[in-house]
Amino acid sequence: MKRNMGFVIILIETASIGCLLFLMGRAGLPKIFDVFLVFCLPITFGLHVFEEFIFPGGGIEWFALYHPEYTSAYTPSYFFKVNVIALVLSILTTLGTFDFSGGFTFFGIRAWIAFLAFQAINAIFHLRGSIVTRRWSPGLGTGILLYLPLTIVGFTYLLRTGVVDMISVVICIAVASCIQPVLDAIKKSSIQKQNSAIRS
Repeated sequence: MKRNMGFVIILIETASIGCLLFLMGRAGLPKIFDVFLVFCLPITFGLHVFEEFIFPGGGIEWFALYHPEYTSAYTPSYFFKVNVIALVLSILTTLGTFDFSGGFTFFGIRAWIAFLAFQAINAIFHLRGSIVTRRWSPGLGTGILLYLPLTIVGFTYLLRTGVVDMISVVICIAVASCIQPVLDAIKKSSIQKQNSAIRS
């Protein structure tokens, strides 16, 4: 899984940085800082997944320690699928923010904010997990050093410049907070299927 995950991360990071460099300063796009800001989303996400599963790695074992009730669902295949889908969505969401007339699309920038809010929630998840397990969580470093600062800067900047309003931000945070329960439901469903297969 490490090699496949590493390949996907390199691909997404290269694509993100390549798109960023290509688009910066182009006509029909927001100013350079705005473009850089939105591309920080897939870049930081890729670095976070790298920390969890490549170096220092150990994410699968730590997740099983923190949530032993999901141990049978925490397979390399599960983590690979979930993170590859999210990595691809992160760059597609970023590209979807631009309206190519000098601003952001209404739904694109809000999807970006929801994704960013989920990253912040994920950072808190890792922090709380490290406290509960009394063991360093793979992903905590990037969560604290990258996710939280990017969330603060992103929310503050977009609110201050009037790109989004507070109601939109609150709705985006609410949407983001529903993602983890959905993932938990998928894990529970997977475990139930495994148990049914064993009984039959």
